[in-house]
Amino acid sequence: MSELKLQHLDKIYDNKVQAVFDFNLDVKDGELIVLVGPSGCGKSTTLRMVAGLEDISAGKLIIDGQDVTAKPPKDRDIAMVFQDYALYGHMTIYENMAFSLMLRKENVNVVHQKVMAAAEILGLTDQLNKKPNQLSGGQRQRVAMGRAIVRTPKVFLFDEPLSNLDAKLRGSTRREILLLHKRLKATMLYVTHDQTEALTLADRIVCMSMGHVQQIGTPLELYYTPANLFVASFIGLPPINTFDAVIRNGQAVGSEFSIALTSEEAELLAGYENKTVVLGVRPEDVIQGGEISVNVFSNENLGQTTLVNGVVGKQKITCKFREWCSYKPGDTVNVSFKRKHFFDKETTRAIR
Repeated sequence: MSELKLQHLDKIYDNKVQAVFDFNLDVKDGELIVLVGPSGCGKSTTLRMVAGLEDISAGKLIIDGQDVTAKPPKDRDIAMVFQDYALYGHMTIYENMAFSLMLRKENVNVVHQKVMAAAEILGLTDQLNKKPNQLSGGQRQRVAMGRAIVRTPKVFLFDEPLSNLDAKLRGSTRREILLLHKRLKATMLYVTHDQTEALTLADRIVCMSMGHVQQIGTPLELYYTPANLFVASFIGLPPINTFDAVIRNGQAVGSEFSIALTSEEAELLAGYENKTVVLGVRPEDVIQGGEISVNVFSNENLGQTTLVNGVVGKQKITCKFREWCSYKPGDTVNVSFKRKHFFDKETTRAIR
């Protein structure tokens, strides 16, 4: 069992700057949790507190029922994979993967079995006699993962492991990490600023901003039922479209449109009569045909879909149509909104 509990964690630096506020998370055995958010949101600091590379200012860290808050990294039974690989250039791939086990003075035969098993899992068996500089970036990252696997830790930590790879390698290595997780059934904590990684890898996502947890949930929960405007704007590509709208007589009235609310929406917004809310619509929920006029300024064909960028009045909008379109700048297309999200204008929290 490898359960992980982060209880009311704070991180306050010596200059009184607080990087993480009251972080709470229960990670189940074998769960892959992704911490996601913009640069400086506190996600890597949180991971480093779990690893023991940063002191915990307040709160507790529990691994398998044991309080390890004050324990040094070597006594936490975790393994960390960094974005810069951190391989020893003068060692072979075999020696890099075996290094931590040799430091523990494990039996040579046991070390060999573990290294060969990890190499087979990661497709590195024919690379073991090479040096790191003879491998591609994706292969070097697999070596870094292999070095973690051989230790059979209670928890794997990944700190933006794909950020140094090109787009093609990021995609293939991401799939390898997902397969690795399914094969090992290991508990993993994974940090990234890339929402594609978060959505495709995570059992659950922790979305952070400015040191605070904004929402914890499955990828679908964060995408379809965001807790607030930040989560709605950060999760999803292209980003969600937002408009100010006044709720009036069963209508959401913007500066250049008036949309009839469904009975469910009207009931949801009953307390906002004559008040301004934020209306959010994801690009794929903008469909052709309707009462809203979009003045097109660009048309991006992506094969089976087309991104049409334009304005509704003075408000920018991105539409993602599920077909090939050939709109030209200056064209007008009428649209409607299939699925709508509403947020409180003052608190930015979702209205539910």
